[in-house]
Amino acid sequence: MAGTCCGSGAEHRLSRRAFVGGAMALAAWGVAGCRTARPSGAALVGVRTSNCQLPFFAAQQRGLYQDAGLEVDLRLIASNTELVEALKRGDLDVGSLPVTTAVAAIATGAPIRIVAMSGRGSDGLLVRAEDDIRTLGDLRGRPVTTIRASILDVLLRYALEEAGLDADVDLELRYLSQLGDMITALRTGQVDASSNTEPFMTDAERQGWGRVLGYYTAAWPDHPCCVVVAHEDFAQRQPEALVGLLRAHLQAVDWCNAHRREAAATLVETLDAFDVELVAASLDPAKMRLDALVAPDEITRMAGLMVRYGMIDAVPGTEALVDEGPLAQALEGRT
Repeated sequence: MAGTCCGSGAEHRLSRRAFVGGAMALAAWGVAGCRTARPSGAALVGVRTSNCQLPFFAAQQRGLYQDAGLEVDLRLIASNTELVEALKRGDLDVGSLPVTTAVAAIATGAPIRIVAMSGRGSDGLLVRAEDDIRTLGDLRGRPVTTIRASILDVLLRYALEEAGLDADVDLELRYLSQLGDMITALRTGQVDASSNTEPFMTDAERQGWGRVLGYYTAAWPDHPCCVVVAHEDFAQRQPEALVGLLRAHLQAVDWCNAHRREAAATLVETLDAFDVELVAASLDPAKMRLDALVAPDEITRMAGLMVRYGMIDAVPGTEALVDEGPLAQALEGRT
């Protein structure tokens, strides 16, 4: 959110204060410091700064990890690429990142597996409020911006395909690497639409210049957004710790969904950024949903789309992508 879970990792500031201050307040630690001062016995968890990571912030703030008898060292990571590299090195035990990033990492040999979900939805198409674009068909021949090979790219292409359009043929695609640049390009008329995410779309509408053309849930209801991954070594060495962490994650998801405004305040307080009303509005169930449950078929479906759009070479086997066991154990005894 303060940055994006969807893009290259560069931060876009909508905040009332600079994001870096909030990030450093949570954990004064960068990926370059991964190899130093690893807390003995602590599970190292790397997260980004999106709505989807909110359950991790809530679990930490509400003491859910401690209640589960766990020591969890929660780290904000500057980019998806850095998060993946830290996981590959074993400098992180668990991470939360976009499903497309996780699939691409697994497809290229990263020793991680998806063990849970964190969020669904939240992505869509943003246009200027004043323009006459009302349907996907109205985008034909127009410049549209996205971030190449991100979830915003996959879902844009899929939504267009479902509407009978080919993104490479019918649109003038322009690739940028930062959400902030995409917002600026749209607002200043350099492009006519932007594949974007929350809370930036809600903020654009609130400011009056933007309008959400639609969310990608229209083409793929309840599509996965961010997932939780675990390093294979951590899952093998400390299976009970992983199950306990996921049990706390489930509790945090439930709490966030039941206390949306308080959850929004948790994120604002943690990151020292944004305002509660914006975050709460962007967490509306019509826009996105926090959810821990994951199904292998939805992950392989996403991987199949990534193959179709030339982002990975082949769909990894289901067992390579998802390990359902830890979450199933975490769910035992829940009513």
